Amino acid sequence: MNERFAHELQAGDEFAALEFDVTPELNQQFLFALEIFERRYWEASTAGPPFVHPVVFLHHSPRTRSPSYRLAPGMGSVFARDRAEFLNPGRVHQHFRVTWQILATYEKRDRIFQDYRAEIVDEHGSPILRRDMSSAFVTGGP
Repeated sequence: MNERFAHELQAGDEFAALEFDVTPELNQQFLFALEIFERRYWEASTAGPPFVHPVVFLHHSPRTRSPSYRLAPGMGSVFARDRAEFLNPGRVHQHFRVTWQILATYEKRDRIFQDYRAEIVDEHGSPILRRDMSSAFVTGGP
């Protein structure tokens, strides 16, 4: 597992992966919150269990969900840019794995920026989500 603070990571470094299962109850919490009652997210079909709502994957893909994500004392991180690409649907009762890799680290406007990619795959290795994000690190105080 990574012992460095997030702002110390460089291109090619990775955060520890996160694994999670989507139960009907987890999916339904998001569906109730979003007031989405489309059958494909609630009911199984001849094709398989209900679909996982895409917001569940967006919720699990920020690097702050990684078990190894750590900020240095007095430092914060601000989300700067996002591009998400959904590649396949996920199904309720499946197991998923999220990985994060730093693509670039650079300085801009006296701040450290990082570009990173999150990828989610299902239990069969099928890609579900590819998300490219950028964040800026900021320090508190005057």
